[in-house]
Amino acid sequence: MSNAEQAEELHAMSAERLVRRYHRMLLLVATPVFALLAGLAVWQGLQTQRSVVAELERRASTDNAALQTLVQGVEEHVADLRKLAARDLLTQARAPDAALRSALQQHLFAGQPDGYTLDDLPALLQPSMAQMLWTQPALLPDDDALWWLQSLASQAELAHGRNAGLARSYYFGAPRQQAIVYPWVPSAHVLQQLGNNHLEQALDNWYRMEVVSAGLPDNNPTRTPYWTAPYPDIGTRALVVSHAAPIYSGDDFRGVVAADVKLATVMGVLSNAPAGPGRWWVVTERGEVLAEAPVRDPRSPLATARASESAPGTPIARLADRLPGDLDMTQINAALQTPGRAFQTGDHRLVAHKLSSTRWTLVHAVSDAQARAVALPGLLPFILIAAALLAMFWYGQTLLRQRLLDPALGVMGYLQARSLDENAPEPNLGERWQPWIDVVTRTFRNEREARERERRSEAFKSAIVDNAVAAILTADAQGRIVEFNPAAETLFGYARRDVLGRKVSETIVPERYRTANEADLQRMRIDGPVLGQGRHAELQARRADGSEFPVELVLWRTEVDGATHYTAWLTDLSERRDAAQQIERQREALRQSEKLTAMGSLLAGVAHELNNPLAIVLGRANLLEEKCEDLPDLKADAQRIREAAERCGRIVRTFLNMARSKPAQRSAISLNDLARAASDMLGYTYRSHDIELELALDPALPPAMADADQIGQVVLNLLVNAQQALSAHNPPRRVWVTTGVELRREDREPRVWLRVVDNGPGAPQGMADKIFEPFFTTKPEGIGTGLGLAVSRSLAREHGGDLLLEAPREGFGASFRLSLPLSGAAPVEATGPAPLLGDETPALSRVLVVDDEAEIAELIRAMLESVGYEVNTAESGAVALELLEMARFDAVISDLRMPDMDGAQLWREVVARHPTLARRMLFVTGDTLSPGARQFLADARCASLDKPFGKADLLAKVAELLA
Repeated sequence: MSNAEQAEELHAMSAERLVRRYHRMLLLVATPVFALLAGLAVWQGLQTQRSVVAELERRASTDNAALQTLVQGVEEHVADLRKLAARDLLTQARAPDAALRSALQQHLFAGQPDGYTLDDLPALLQPSMAQMLWTQPALLPDDDALWWLQSLASQAELAHGRNAGLARSYYFGAPRQQAIVYPWVPSAHVLQQLGNNHLEQALDNWYRMEVVSAGLPDNNPTRTPYWTAPYPDIGTRALVVSHAAPIYSGDDFRGVVAADVKLATVMGVLSNAPAGPGRWWVVTERGEVLAEAPVRDPRSPLATARASESAPGTPIARLADRLPGDLDMTQINAALQTPGRAFQTGDHRLVAHKLSSTRWTLVHAVSDAQARAVALPGLLPFILIAAALLAMFWYGQTLLRQRLLDPALGVMGYLQARSLDENAPEPNLGERWQPWIDVVTRTFRNEREARERERRSEAFKSAIVDNAVAAILTADAQGRIVEFNPAAETLFGYARRDVLGRKVSETIVPERYRTANEADLQRMRIDGPVLGQGRHAELQARRADGSEFPVELVLWRTEVDGATHYTAWLTDLSERRDAAQQIERQREALRQSEKLTAMGSLLAGVAHELNNPLAIVLGRANLLEEKCEDLPDLKADAQRIREAAERCGRIVRTFLNMARSKPAQRSAISLNDLARAASDMLGYTYRSHDIELELALDPALPPAMADADQIGQVVLNLLVNAQQALSAHNPPRRVWVTTGVELRREDREPRVWLRVVDNGPGAPQGMADKIFEPFFTTKPEGIGTGLGLAVSRSLAREHGGDLLLEAPREGFGASFRLSLPLSGAAPVEATGPAPLLGDETPALSRVLVVDDEAEIAELIRAMLESVGYEVNTAESGAVALELLEMARFDAVISDLRMPDMDGAQLWREVVARHPTLARRMLFVTGDTLSPGARQFLADARCASLDKPFGKADLLAKVAELLA
């Protein structure tokens, strides 16, 4: 097969693949667009349905407010009538208008008078006056009755003028039966509605109706206003509901006042809102429908708001008959549990409101089908847009195929043919695509030239660069990279093909040095000397990932084919610098260790020297306190001296624990005691820096098995750090120390915790883990060593716990939290042994006290003799040996550090001369943590007592020896 045939076959295959890819691309582009349209359409439909539900809730709320306003107006009118009755019926009446007296007319039944009415009232007065039905034919209505009628008419006229929803206002008298009706209506209409032309019997019928009977004392003992069920109006026969209230004079029932509201008015109030999907009803608690919309049956009483001609017995509609088939009263009652909010039941949404002070309920309902019907018109634009996009895609792909795809395939065919045959003819694709053909032709020509240059470049590189161990980079006079050896690829992380042609300043030079690099390159282009040519220089370089590292650079100029190039020899200095920094850190750590060792020795010496006078002060205070049993004031002073001495002793012991390298000894410790000890030690420092230290310690905190000195060091370090952090902080300066116990899900046992919080600036952001690294510190130079937190966390984790920097809280600074597991801790021992009573001391016990400090010896003598011991003292070990030869002693109490013969030498002499007594020796010392003292006490297995000590401590130790 010839080259031309191969090119044609390759072109056909490429064209077919390109067309397939084109169709796939078109599908990929169109699919998201149509998916987006579908999603928007669904979203629009859902939003419309939500808006329908929201509109249902809003309209229900609006209708409820409107109906509540109507009800409130009626109730206020009845309340006003009730007040008016209490005033006018029960007080002296004024003379009524003369027109009322003249308008009175006897009512006749079967030719006989049975009462009086105001049927003769002039037509001009009828709109503003009320009708009276008086059932006593033998007694003409008096001025009181006419004045009350006139007052009620005036009050009702004002109320009816303000509230168009009022139909009529009534007064039903008691104990005499009489009725006043506003506005005026002929008595014949009233009697016809009541079903009896006899005035007295008609009123009897009326009084038996709910509007009056519900207010009688037997039916309404609480005298509260009430609403009636719907019934026909006495004048218009329209359906109404009444609101009524009983009238009392003291305990005497005086009648009922009432007002009517037409159901048409109720429907009119609720129908004023804009129409929307769904239906609504106003129902009573008995399930009677007062109003509904839309009305299904035009002949229904609710449609005309009038009763049928066969009323008054016409039954009112029931809600159960009006609801859609899939709804019932149970679902409406459930909707009442969420008043004002849409309640989903089946395929309906219900909103119900209970009207206060009435027995009415407002119910709105809309079906999901109605909501979807509202949403469908909003989807039409999306359908039209989808159709338009489909047509546009079809037309666009046809046009794109003709104008772009086919010519592009022609260019590809020429490209494939030219790659196989340098003499392949150029296709005729028109003037628009001719530049692309020219580019292909020129590209292949340039490619042949580039291959030749590449051959020469490869020979040059193989001779100089490829096998170099160091990174070698060559750039032309413009700073563009022309060579990049394999060592440079490894060092900088770039592939050679990616950096050739790019500027050196854009690849390996950090951004902050690029301006200076460009300036040096510009100076060298104008034949200036190469800066430091042939010399070693240390610079910062940049890797492909953006990280910087130090390099050693040697730069020289080379000439290739008459062109100037600059070659750099680069070596990575990272490991060399890291090693130097590590050596410097180790030197600094050694210096800090030497300083801490010297400080520890100084602290130990000072603490030991303080223990002797403290022991004297504490012991003498104990004795003085016992001697002042009958002098409360002096005893209180002695107690305060003892407590101050004990506090000094705790501080001294803390100094010794810090200064000596005491081996780890796990025992039951209390974080509360460690916190108090640290606060005592730093009390003066905190006060001198105006820092308020607050302890909020859990009194029920259980003990934990730990080394008291190590954990105490952690607590002390946290308090020192808080003090140093607050030193430069503006007042107020506060530190809080809290303790507690917790059991987390991931822990196997409970943990005790201690938290130290200050109100300082807090730790720098992002330093939660870095501050625990050794030698890292945020304190100013000369303040911290960077070891405190690292050592503290290490000690906490050795105990199975941890030390963490907690997340910052508003208003607080740094918050450190130390947690330790209980690990089966034993109960905390008592803080001090109980004093030994006199009768518990052996009667003939003799004790020898050896101490070069006469005050200490006398103090011990006084304490022991006060409970019955026989005591001798010796000022040195030699004197003690002489006394032991002269008399028998049951126990020996000796200072450990004495001139000439110390406690250890004395013990060895006693072992040799009196071996039994050697087991009953008690050594008193101010520093049991010193290496020599600790080793001696461990080898001799003798008891020891730390200075300063109290009487109870001494007696307890002696009792143990004698036991």
